[in-house]
Amino acid sequence: MKPYPKYRPCEPVEIDNRVWPARRITRAPIWASVDLRDGNQAFARPMNRETKLRYFRMLTQLGFREIEIAYPAASTEEFEFVRQLIGDGEIPDDVRITVFTAARPDLIARTIESIRGAKNVSVHCYIAASELHRRFVLGKSEKEVIETAVDGTRRILEGLDRIGLAEQAHYEFSPEEFSDSKMGFIVDLAEAVKAARGTCSKEMFILNLPATVERRPPYEYADLIEMFRRRYSKNEETTLSVHTHNDQGCAIAAAEMAVLAGAERVEGTLLGHGERTGNTDLVTFALNLKARGIEPGLDLSHLPDVVDFVEEVSGIGVHPRAPYAGELVFTAFSGTHQDAIRKALAQREAISEAFQQGWKIPYLLLDPADIGRGQDGLIRINSQSGKGGVAYILENVYGISVPKAMQPDVARAVQQEVEATGGEIPAAGIYRIFLEKFVVPEGRVAIGGFRIQRPAPVGVDQTGVELELRAGESTYAVIGTGSGPIEAAAAALNRCPAIPKFQVELYSEHALGRGSAAQAIAFIGLRFEDSDRIVYGVGVNVNINLAAIGAIASALNRR
Repeated sequence: MKPYPKYRPCEPVEIDNRVWPARRITRAPIWASVDLRDGNQAFARPMNRETKLRYFRMLTQLGFREIEIAYPAASTEEFEFVRQLIGDGEIPDDVRITVFTAARPDLIARTIESIRGAKNVSVHCYIAASELHRRFVLGKSEKEVIETAVDGTRRILEGLDRIGLAEQAHYEFSPEEFSDSKMGFIVDLAEAVKAARGTCSKEMFILNLPATVERRPPYEYADLIEMFRRRYSKNEETTLSVHTHNDQGCAIAAAEMAVLAGAERVEGTLLGHGERTGNTDLVTFALNLKARGIEPGLDLSHLPDVVDFVEEVSGIGVHPRAPYAGELVFTAFSGTHQDAIRKALAQREAISEAFQQGWKIPYLLLDPADIGRGQDGLIRINSQSGKGGVAYILENVYGISVPKAMQPDVARAVQQEVEATGGEIPAAGIYRIFLEKFVVPEGRVAIGGFRIQRPAPVGVDQTGVELELRAGESTYAVIGTGSGPIEAAAAALNRCPAIPKFQVELYSEHALGRGSAAQAIAFIGLRFEDSDRIVYGVGVNVNINLAAIGAIASALNRR
């Protein structure tokens, strides 16, 4: 073998004054699902008829109106599935089914027989058009490929006429490996097939130009689509379709750019299933449009259910960071991200007014609720997380609104355990740490008896507090007065010789829960005479005064 370079780029696309880069997508293309054919053939264990029926029903519920259901000549099961859908009346009137066949007489005959009695149907015929396939797989000249495609088209039309579907059946043709084929030959092939199809409305003839293997960057694929449209003479009688694969990871980008270049229809699969690296992921493409304010025409409001079903039938798990569909795509671990999300969610109305749109949140492209996901798991905690994430979990899962000044201390306590154990800590773990470190920390101070006097003996505008407490091995009874129970309790404790002198720097409270089961939670910050550091404590009780006293005791024990 001669020492040629192992890889080389495809021939460049020479196109002057391209216009597609200046365009914008303003409406969704026609979506054509090939899950039941191209997607299914790539599963290690293809779906049986019962499962395919469930999948077909799901596709119609999602809003697909063009669904390629089978390669009827490939197997008896494929043939019988088509017959089942038609015979059992499973196909909604506004849904067009498509059957797939190569341009071979025997396969065409079997395909036509499978759709007898269909009301809304399309026959999709393909032939490989690249020089690689033509010369080394098919062993045909360009002329022979065109003759085969034209002959196949005529046989399909004759077959449709024979079963009474000549007037209503659509026809789709694909030159396989379009993006690796010579443009002049592709145009000649398409013109010849269209001539064999005859004059028809735009909707009745679909020309599908596939990137069967993604050999080019997406912008070159778009150039090819624009170049083809310039050279092809029957655009007014043709719906131009694309079918991109993901070998270089750019299938969605290629499909989007192809739409800019003039494609009107996009074939693909849910979550991108298909041969090798798969097809265009129609879920991602559609939700990309939704995130840009363009109605996609597909109902993905219950995406987790769709993901679960596709995982079940394919035996292939969705990557946790797959766009929109992955488990972690709406999850923030980073403390900076968590803090931004938490603050923005609390100011949604102001943000909406500022940007004149209903949803614009840092790090969250789409509202999780739009695809059937709540805010559970929106923020998860590991060693990279910060105070905002911990505060979010406590507030949204347990209803505990930690004061801003106290949040760093709570986050520090959580982070110390996470760093010691490694990995992620669940919400229940954060709550446990909060209780252990701030509500009932171990220590030498415990409050016993508690009595309030209103008014206090020393004045009608004062409150008196009597406390019984244990400090170390000793017990004490102390009395204090103040303008309220908190001030009076602090004054009482400051009279205890076993308690270091302190002053209250922060106090807040709120209800936990509603109704008869509601409790009060109190937060307190104490500054001691021998330190500038504020020590925080938390108390929880059905009685707000006892909750506040408990918070002081907690802070004393945390000193």
